[in-house]
Amino acid sequence: MDKLDNDLATVLDNISEAQSRWAFVVSSEYRVAIQTIAILSMASSILVILACTWVRLCHKKYFKRISLRISGFIAMGDLLSATAELLMMNTGLMLKQSASGLRFILWLSMFSSLLFVFLTLSISLQLHLSTLTKRVRVGVYMKMEKWYVPISFVLAAGLPAVAVSMMQDIFWIPWMHSFSWPVSAGKRRLVLWSCHFVWVALAILYTATISLLLAIVLRRMWRDSVQVIAEPRAPEKWDWARLTMSVRPSEDSSSSTLHSPLGRPSLSAKAGRGFMMTLMSNDALTGRAVAVRSYVDRRRFLRSVQRLVLYPLIPVITQLGIVACNMTEEPSKALYIYGTAMSATCGIFNLVVFALNPALPDIISDQMIRDSAI
Repeated sequence: MDKLDNDLATVLDNISEAQSRWAFVVSSEYRVAIQTIAILSMASSILVILACTWVRLCHKKYFKRISLRISGFIAMGDLLSATAELLMMNTGLMLKQSASGLRFILWLSMFSSLLFVFLTLSISLQLHLSTLTKRVRVGVYMKMEKWYVPISFVLAAGLPAVAVSMMQDIFWIPWMHSFSWPVSAGKRRLVLWSCHFVWVALAILYTATISLLLAIVLRRMWRDSVQVIAEPRAPEKWDWARLTMSVRPSEDSSSSTLHSPLGRPSLSAKAGRGFMMTLMSNDALTGRAVAVRSYVDRRRFLRSVQRLVLYPLIPVITQLGIVACNMTEEPSKALYIYGTAMSATCGIFNLVVFALNPALPDIISDQMIRDSAI
């Protein structure tokens, strides 16, 4: 009897120590801070969704850009993620949930997180194939574009479904804002890592690598450029010795980032300052790739550089803390706080990158021309 009393006292002491250690996590200040970030992320996601819907309805030709389309779906994932975050910050609501309700909320949280990660991974893959490799034809990765969104949805929905199906008698731990179920810690970690964290970790590794390589390539392009003051003009042949079987998207391609469509003025028509840069384009006669010396507007180039490097970095910034927190046997409170706060900012970062899309000034210019013609 004394042994049972001692064991019970030990358990109660451990619970009391854990509650004391994680007291800040359940404090009203922390919950209000995370809820505020989540609400800002929701508002940002709604703005991106509305903007993408407007572009889809009123400027359909620009919606061919894969980055615009995927930004809208990423915003949907971010909106769901922020919703799940708000639910999990409501301790009273979570404690009232049945096991089925808790499984659904956990599935929603994992689904929205993985959807954001897989869609961002798709953009990184597109940047890899279109910008960093010389062995893939445009037609190949352009055909892949139609599969990015459906595959991302299937994986993001399927993996969490497998995980929550194994979580019988799931319950909520209020002082850590986390889920648990009566199995060994090793089995819990195996389920969560195989169905969630390993995919996020791999995406972080890949996108960080792509971001670094893009920065190197773009820095080299910048270093080799020549600053000029001139009106935009069609690319001119520069170095026929660099013919290659790979090709970069042309000016009319939906994936084109640095070019302005030929035959229409870009921002440089107003600023007049830009760079002569070495880009890959299609030869009109042979259809093969050729390095050309092409005029690129300075502001358009800088916006493109910021966007190209930021897109792959978003999963690193927003998801690294959560992954790192779950790598240790005993979770770190500092990593948990950092990871939770940063994961709630996905929608805000997506709005920032969306605003840097070089197509937006052209869309706004087109809309102003339409309005003035009325």
